[in-house]
This record gives sequence, C-alpha cells and structure tokens, in this order.
Amino acid sequence: KQWYQRRVRAPYQGYQPPMAYPPSAAGATPHPNAAPPAPAPSPNGSYCLYVANLPETSCKNCLLYQLFAPFGAVASVKPMNNVNGLNHADDHWFGFVNFKNYNDAYAAIHAMNGSTLNGRSLKVDFKSEKKK
Repeated sequence: KQWYQRRVRAPYQGYQPPMAYPPSAAGATPHPNAAPPAPAPSPNGSYCLYVANLPETSCKNCLLYQLFAPFGAVASVKPMNNVNGLNHADDHWFGFVNFKNYNDAYAAIHAMNGSTLNGRSLKVDFKSEKKK
C-alpha cells in the first residue's frame, strides 16, 4: 500500500546558520577561549596572581614589575622564597602580583603562563585559597 506514496519534504524555511556553541543549559561547556569567571577580589579590591618558578635574579621586585607592568596597573608585588633545606641552588622563588583590574590580570595570565624566562617556564594563575 505505501510503496506508491511519495516522501514529502519539509518546506524550505530559508538559510539556517549552524548552531553556535552548545545551547546554554545547565552544565554546558563554555567556549575554550572564554575568560574564566572572575574570582572575588582581595579585601583591598585587587586581583592577586600567583607566579611560580621565577629565575634567580638579584632584584625580584624589579623583575615582577617589569614582567607585569605592560598588562596594566600593578597594585603591588611580593616575591617569596621557599628554601629547600640548606642547598640554596634548589631554592624555589615565587611571588604574588596584585592587579587593580580583572581584565588586566586575565591578560597577564593568558600571555605569561607557560612563557620561558632565563630557561624556566613560568606558571601564572589566580591565587587560590589554601586547602585546610
């Protein structure tokens, strides 16, 4: 009976552009290049970045300002050293850089994370709270 019935197409509705990234729904994956949600600013209103694997230099404050000033207004820098026993060749230098603006901080992370300085690969990210 049905062998003679024609298959009917849906009427043409004009060009339909392809769907953008998955429709917004709970649990949808954000676009890979989208900025992460802004962390809460510190009590003084700045956004703190953690910078790990700093190279050995005489002036860590100068180095941090020189590295991060091109990205925006740096509120403060604080270099630190995690002395690994008595062997000072294995000292681990890291630091914190405070930006006044979230967009400047994010631009610094995006540009500096993974970059190489004096043979060391820098790790830059928003400061996270210590786990207790």
